[in-house]
Amino acid sequence: RRFTRELQNLKKMADYSSRDATNLNTFLQSMGPEFSIYTYSMLNAGVDRDSIRCLSEDQLLNECGITNSIHRLRILDSIRAIENNLSNSCEENLDKSLDVFVSYRRSNGSQLASLLKVHLQLRGFSVFIDVERLEAGKFDNNLLQSIRQAKHFLLVLTPSALERCREDSECKDWVHREIVAALQSNCNIIPIIDNFSWPEPEELPEDMRAVCHFNGVRWIHDYQDACVDKLERFMRGELNMRGDGPMRGVGAMSNSSKGDVTPGTPSIVRAPPTYQRMHSNESGKGSDKDVNGNRD
Repeated sequence: RRFTRELQNLKKMADYSSRDATNLNTFLQSMGPEFSIYTYSMLNAGVDRDSIRCLSEDQLLNECGITNSIHRLRILDSIRAIENNLSNSCEENLDKSLDVFVSYRRSNGSQLASLLKVHLQLRGFSVFIDVERLEAGKFDNNLLQSIRQAKHFLLVLTPSALERCREDSECKDWVHREIVAALQSNCNIIPIIDNFSWPEPEELPEDMRAVCHFNGVRWIHDYQDACVDKLERFMRGELNMRGDGPMRGVGAMSNSSKGDVTPGTPSIVRAPPTYQRMHSNESGKGSDKDVNGNRD
């Protein structure tokens, strides 16, 4: 028995990265650390992150050697949950032709916004980011239409990014307008947090307070690939975007960081592409103007 326990512990601590190209171990660990003991037998049986969705309970028992019936049911439930997320995402995105819209405060967020665009384009996503000013007094409906056509809305939160939204009861600030449009369009909203401190929800206009309840990615410049890996997992529905309560983190990470998630080492559960790819879209418009069309 002692030998068996030690063997199980070794399986939990083992590094499978050389054989586990699709991060099957990460998927199993998401159900609990005890599930990683099945990684070795499943890899030996030829299972990967893609083919696991086709497994039956009999195959989990006979081919993969998972004798614990409760564990088999847990694995099958997790597989069905991923299938449902992918199915729902496909249905919701049938009329959305753009993968990503990036919203940012031009005064200090343009560099990170541009960097995100490059990272995501390299991974095959179509990205919209506005690059120039609006003409004075012009309300750019085309910009808001791009938000409505986007599956994902990345909100770049740099220091004081929401400061001008606090007293903006008339929705004149452009970042405020973009957030409201994303909420109304049911975009998958993902805050990207860079040295940003969340205000209390009641300090923001009511029509945008819901943005405080979305989990996001804390940006760490020295670990850009890990940050983008985490972001892509959010976009593919492999991580929960909505917190359990006001400004909660993912899982047990509900702490003072208020809805942001610091990425670990690069790890991503690959799923088959579900998006229609297209070239990047750039407008000659700005996103963060005041009522007179001026940038801050």
